[in-house]
Amino acid sequence: MIKKCVLVLPAVFLMIGCAAQTKQLENEALLPEIDVVQVKENSDQALKLSQEIRLDVDALNTKLTENDNKLTILSEEVSSVSTAKIEELENRISLLIEAFKDMQAQIKTFETAPLRAQKSASSNAPVATFSPANQAFSSPEIDLYNTGLRAFNDRNYKEAIKIFTDVIARFPSGDYTDNAHFWIGESNFTLGEFSSAVKSYEKVLAMKTTSKSDDAQFKLGVTYNKMGQQTLARQELEKLINRYPSSEYVARAKKLLDEIR
Repeated sequence: MIKKCVLVLPAVFLMIGCAAQTKQLENEALLPEIDVVQVKENSDQALKLSQEIRLDVDALNTKLTENDNKLTILSEEVSSVSTAKIEELENRISLLIEAFKDMQAQIKTFETAPLRAQKSASSNAPVATFSPANQAFSSPEIDLYNTGLRAFNDRNYKEAIKIFTDVIARFPSGDYTDNAHFWIGESNFTLGEFSSAVKSYEKVLAMKTTSKSDDAQFKLGVTYNKMGQQTLARQELEKLINRYPSSEYVARAKKLLDEIR
C-alpha cells in the first residue's frame, strides 16, 4: 500500500506541472485583439492610393509620348527648314535683290533723262515733245520687261521665259537685254533646267556692259553644284570671290565652298 502511494504521488506532481506549463504556453500564445474593420479601411485606402498613383503615372507616360512625338516632328521640320526651305528663302532673297537693282536702274534712267533732253534741245535739230516719266517708265522695252518680271514673280516661269526671249529679240541692244538673259536663266534654274540656265548665265557674262555680272557668276557656281559638277562649281565660285570681292554674294559663295569641300 505504501509502495503504491509512493508511485502515485510523482505522477500527480507531474500532471500538475504539465498543466501549469500548458497554461503558461496558452497565455504566451494569446494574440492581441485585432480591429478587422480598421484593417479593411486601411487596405481600401492603400488600394485607392495605389490606383491613383497608377493613373498619374499613366498620364505622365502619355504626356512624355506626346512630347516625344512633338520633338520628332519639330526635328523633322527643323531638318527640312535647314536644307530646302533655307535654300528657297535665300534664292527668293536673291531675286528680290535683283528686282531692286532693276528698279534702281529704271530710276537712274529717269534721273538722267532730263539731261539727255537738254543736250538734244541745245542742237539745231528738231526735238519731239519730251516727257521724262513716260520715256523712263512707259517705253515698249520697259513695259515688256516688267511684264516678264510679273510673270516670274507669279511663278509662271515658262511664260516669263517667252516674254524675256521676246525682249531680247525685239530690243537686242536695249538697256535690259542682259537682265532678260539673267531672268531666263533664273526661270530655267527654278524649273530644274540647269543646262539651259548655265547657257543664259554665260550669255550675261559675255556681254561687255552689264549690271548682272556678279549675279550670273554666283548662279553659275550654284547651278554647277546642283548638277553635281563640284569641280566646276568651285571654279566659278572662286572666280566670283576674286573678280567681285565687294559683291553681296561673296559671303554665300564662301559658305557654299565650305559645304562643297
